[in-house]
Amino acid sequence: MVIKLMAVTDDTHDTSDLLRILVEIHPYVDHVQIREKQKPAGLVYQLCRELLEEGLPVQKLWLNDRVDVALLLGLKQVHIPGQGLPLEELKKLYPDLRIGAPVHSLEEAVQAEAAGVAYALYGHCFSTASKKGKSPQPLANLGSIRQNIRIPLYGIGGIDVERLVSLKALELDGVAVMSGIFSAKDPLSAVKKLREECLRLDEIQ
Repeated sequence: MVIKLMAVTDDTHDTSDLLRILVEIHPYVDHVQIREKQKPAGLVYQLCRELLEEGLPVQKLWLNDRVDVALLLGLKQVHIPGQGLPLEELKKLYPDLRIGAPVHSLEEAVQAEAAGVAYALYGHCFSTASKKGKSPQPLANLGSIRQNIRIPLYGIGGIDVERLVSLKALELDGVAVMSGIFSAKDPLSAVKKLREECLRLDEIQ
């Protein structure tokens, strides 16, 4: 099984630059998560609307935290951060909404699955600039999490081409990459290298 690739925006680009990058890279990723916490709802709405107009498949697009924008656009996929809205209440009100959730332990992963989430996102897996001063979550936890939940399990945090092999060995369904794409001098080249390695790993295992 090819590791799925999710590109997660890092809130460091203006909307025009971000639009250009995402239009270039989306054919090479399985999911795009818009994580623009410092931008107002109107700008996030405009960005997502333009992305859809530029041909980003609606099923690839996930909105981080902005349930309001997702509903206004008719989107069905949101990622709810750890201190975000209650998962159970969201599923009750919007049963068709697909929800991704971060987890840091087996207990959290089991709870997330019970709440009806579409995937669990474990991290951060490796040291990363976006989590300065914070130690990575133990990779050893991923084995027990994988064995005890059925929903897709993704890893995030400090993931690059060289580290994909260790995550593939842990039977992750996918990886979410932020700085490895959006801090790269050439985001398109970075995405293509990640995709090529995902395909290579699938062929040798």
